[in-house]
Amino acid sequence: MKLKIKWGLAVVAGLTVISLGSLSARAATNPYLTDRTGYVRTKKAMYVGIYQKQRGKYRPVKVKKNTLLAVEATASEWGTNGQVKTKAALTYGVVNYQRAKTYKYRNMASVPFTKANFKRVKLRAPIRTQIFHPGKGFTANADNSAAAPTAAFYLTLDNYLQYYDKSAVAKSPYLTGLRWVSSSVVTKPTQAVKVAKVTVKGSTTKIDYNRPIKGLPNHKIGKQRYRLTVVNQRTTGHLGIGPIDDTFSAFASWTNYTVNGRPFHFGEIEYG
Repeated sequence: MKLKIKWGLAVVAGLTVISLGSLSARAATNPYLTDRTGYVRTKKAMYVGIYQKQRGKYRPVKVKKNTLLAVEATASEWGTNGQVKTKAALTYGVVNYQRAKTYKYRNMASVPFTKANFKRVKLRAPIRTQIFHPGKGFTANADNSAAAPTAAFYLTLDNYLQYYDKSAVAKSPYLTGLRWVSSSVVTKPTQAVKVAKVTVKGSTTKIDYNRPIKGLPNHKIGKQRYRLTVVNQRTTGHLGIGPIDDTFSAFASWTNYTVNGRPFHFGEIEYG
């Protein structure tokens, strides 16, 4: 019998999926909550393996009804009645640093992934958790062996802009190598600000906040009111880094954006 699991970035970075017994690669996916479901809301209060640090100890959290959760992994097995049963590994997803550092996630892939428990949702602002870098694309470092680190920012699920300067990004391979940050990447930002409003129209996302962030092209729209207008240019680029010993040491690909008219990109780096 073979394992059928969807692995999320957080799982790859350190979370685990428990053994579920006899699993089959032939198991059909749930027609409502599939292995491609990224986010759900709870239909009732429940425990999903989230622990929060309180008074020096990690205690289980009973999440409230209608709580947004990120699906980090799913695993399926045949039930005794011949039907497929799917369970999920769930987290709060990418939330602001001060909040994220208080959580631990256990008992992964132990929650029945059913329509009775969860409602499938799509993010109203799809750019949430995308890692944006300034410039028209990745470039190689001085010795052409890896990508040169640049500053980065992203929008969290709980409406914070988190900005990392070049030195902070250089210390975290996740912030350069991945397209999306995950709940397992808890890196202290250089600066952060609470977002007041996010609006989306087509390929344009507007992010309003009350304090400028040094390093971002803040556009002042009023008293203590600033905006980032993020536009997907719907164009892409790629770069082979190397070669070393006649082969590329890395391959970078990205999608081009503008932020208040300045070039930014969103992409990933694969090292050989």
